[in-house]
Amino acid sequence: MWPFLFATKYYMNNNLHNVDLSGLNAEDLAYEDKSLLEGPDPEYDENFLRQDTGGMVTAHNGVADGLLKNDRLYNAMKGDWERTTLSQDGNMRITTGRQDGKFFISREQMNVEQVQARVAAYRTDAEAGLPDPLAPIMPDGKLGYKWMELPDVLAVRIQDDYFGGMPWAAIKRDRTLKAQFYRVVQQEYPAFICYPHGRLPIPIEVPYPAKSGEKKFFKGAILLN
Repeated sequence: MWPFLFATKYYMNNNLHNVDLSGLNAEDLAYEDKSLLEGPDPEYDENFLRQDTGGMVTAHNGVADGLLKNDRLYNAMKGDWERTTLSQDGNMRITTGRQDGKFFISREQMNVEQVQARVAAYRTDAEAGLPDPLAPIMPDGKLGYKWMELPDVLAVRIQDDYFGGMPWAAIKRDRTLKAQFYRVVQQEYPAFICYPHGRLPIPIEVPYPAKSGEKKFFKGAILLN
């Protein structure tokens, strides 16, 4: 094996050193082919770049609507149907489908009782003064406690009911929205609060959010004299 490797290396180096470049000038050695750069700009078919925007199926709505022209696919999707899958952690059963001409999605959390029992045990230890080395550091520099452990199905319900379906990854980037999310958890799902005595140390005062479809004017706001 080793003689073969040495022989191959020597053969390749020998070929590289023996290349005759005497008849080439600087322009010939340039990386770019200028004939391609000086030619006409390439043309693109923008139809391949369009995305499905929903609405009525036309010839200009993109690939997704084009697929719906397949009779077998259209007939399979036209009637009532449903499909059930599990989340990545296996704790949520997600069902999507169509019923009476309307699409739907439902989520079923299968470990809510276990989460609730785990939260109750944590809160008991926290109220007894047992420290949590993995808890966040509070603004006063002291070690705090975990705030909550909310099942995914409840988190999605809050996002849909109060924040127009905005995911937690976006909510937590805004200080006000994040505080409002905590207020909903404290008001409607106190069984999943890990903090001692079930009171979250929300750092700012924010109005209670209104549910989707409700008027949001002065909802839960504090009137100042």
